Amino acid sequence: MCAARPKRYALLVGIDLYLNDGSRHASSHRELSLHHLRGCKNDVEAIYNFLRDEYEFENISTLTSSLLASSSSEQTPVCPIEPADRLPTFTNIKAEFDKIYDCAAAGDFFFFHYSGHGALLQRQKDSPKSKLLDPSLITVDFCCGQPAVRGWQLNQWLKKLDKKGIKVVVTLDSCYSGGSWRSTGDYKSFRTPEDWSPGPNLPIDYQAAADMDQTIESTHRDAELERSWAINPESFTLIAACGEKEKAAEKIVNGKLHGAFTWELLDYLRHSRNRGRGGERGVNVTYRMISDQLNIRLKDQTPTVYGRDRLLFFGNYEPFFAAPIMTQVQENKVIIPAGKAHGVNVGTEFMVFSEIFVGVSFSVDAVEEFQCSAIITNELSLLLKQYHQTVILSRWDLGDKEILRLYIDPAFGLSFRSELQTRLERRIVSPIELLKATEGHMDVLKLDKLEEDDAIIRAPMWLTGSDDTVRPLDLRSSNLDELIADAALALAHIIRFHQIFLLGEQRRSKPPFNVTITPVNGAMANPHPLNQKFRFMFENQSDEDLHIAVLVFSPEFSIEQLYPPKDYSQAISGRRKKSFNFSMALPNGPEWTQKSLYRNFRRDVIRTLVTRGRQVSWKILELPNIWDANATGSCKKPSSTRDGSTMAGSDVDWWSHDEEIVTGSVNCL
Repeated sequence: MCAARPKRYALLVGIDLYLNDGSRHASSHRELSLHHLRGCKNDVEAIYNFLRDEYEFENISTLTSSLLASSSSEQTPVCPIEPADRLPTFTNIKAEFDKIYDCAAAGDFFFFHYSGHGALLQRQKDSPKSKLLDPSLITVDFCCGQPAVRGWQLNQWLKKLDKKGIKVVVTLDSCYSGGSWRSTGDYKSFRTPEDWSPGPNLPIDYQAAADMDQTIESTHRDAELERSWAINPESFTLIAACGEKEKAAEKIVNGKLHGAFTWELLDYLRHSRNRGRGGERGVNVTYRMISDQLNIRLKDQTPTVYGRDRLLFFGNYEPFFAAPIMTQVQENKVIIPAGKAHGVNVGTEFMVFSEIFVGVSFSVDAVEEFQCSAIITNELSLLLKQYHQTVILSRWDLGDKEILRLYIDPAFGLSFRSELQTRLERRIVSPIELLKATEGHMDVLKLDKLEEDDAIIRAPMWLTGSDDTVRPLDLRSSNLDELIADAALALAHIIRFHQIFLLGEQRRSKPPFNVTITPVNGAMANPHPLNQKFRFMFENQSDEDLHIAVLVFSPEFSIEQLYPPKDYSQAISGRRKKSFNFSMALPNGPEWTQKSLYRNFRRDVIRTLVTRGRQVSWKILELPNIWDANATGSCKKPSSTRDGSTMAGSDVDWWSHDEEIVTGSVNCL
């Protein structure tokens, strides 16, 4: 019997017309008012059609407040055409969330979208202690003395759904930093109040917070930033239209106003789906890729993803994508913004990033610190231009004519060794020697045979942090070909991890910065407990701008960029500091990995990569967990963010700083 298909629910809120009866006053004691918007109802209609036509949503609710064209004046008293129970008030929005909670079951999907004004409000006693003001979604009747939806309140509603097992995705086309942003002349509006100065809270605001559930437990991924938006998503996904101090704009498209963020989001998703193979429904892009693309399309606002940014759009699968890289093609030469600092050497191979031409690759023949190049044929040049000049790393060279030596238990037999070497050579350019004994080669990877269909990998202790076997890893199969394939994937994965790890040991000049990582509200223990929160502090001690990215090297042989969430490094001005909080916890893995994940001793390495002279992308260094080594997506659509025009030249200096974080039980040390 087939399992029932998960249901898909959506709540779409769009507010063009804001009511006002003079109940609220700004801090200056003048009457508080909100200018109307004109594209929010259009956003809701466009998203409604998209969800219905492209994703077959069965249950879509809308709450809107429409502004008729004949009533566009800010001073004209108008009423929305919608009935009272379909207006986006606090009460109606909360009622829709309650309805979803009652109707939806574990495994079902919920999408929430808000288009309208956002603003910062005076905090309440129940507001997060870390916030001086509450980022909030302004409801239609806020200026009539009714409550807004504060970010932390929305967080509780969403977490309640998540705790029930409902998959949650949120998009917010609003801003919340406040300010005076409204142009004159041609119509242009921003979704933040004009000259915003939040007044004192009213009794209704405190009443709305009285029944909020503050007991939802906090969960974290293995290395997770403390998010800056108020709803702080951890196990669901939120895409915000702009950064904290930016404005979310409206734009005219085909004579109709839309939120610029919403329009570009839907346009990108439609085009991504239309280019898919076989005309299948849905798109093969992640939320991070969507954010990257929107950052290119939107010039004056920076869409940001919080929470589960690596999930497929409207999916529950978190694939690992080989990082696509945008190149420059100059006649018969291709230039790639990745070099020695990324572990690229002469002989390294890249593959054209295409869904049609699989396996079209070329070898690098010149390498600098942050870029490499290759001479290519006219045919390959045309092919690259056809596919957005985008490539992925396909085979890596270890450099310095290094021979890769691996110990393979002789008990596997000659045919096993021969096929294993063939499979390894598909991923590694360097010469490979399979050893039958470890005399004189103690510091090598070892593949040992346990039983007829069972194998384990041992790695040097300095690489793994322990003398235990590589885990969680399931090298067990009655099919010899499958066992060879799995072993080759795991070995190649660890070899690339090893190569990247060693990049941090290169000697460089004295770093012009200082990095500290300290536990938050905890003793300087060693090891630290799981889920310990840490504070990362970077201090630029020079007068020049520095660019930083923070990577986490995990015991599961994953490499993940912790900060910033965007692909490129973050600029820190001279003599300035940057800090953020993150926590260390167990990664999410298949059920069979859980016992191994709950080891008593874990060592994560936090690597801070710093450049001076140019912003750099380090995404090519990312690797999935060892159990997902065979899930690398090599033919996915690029996010088109790695623009060749941002290539770093020879004037770029860089440094690497590593710190270990040990978590687990003292008894295991």
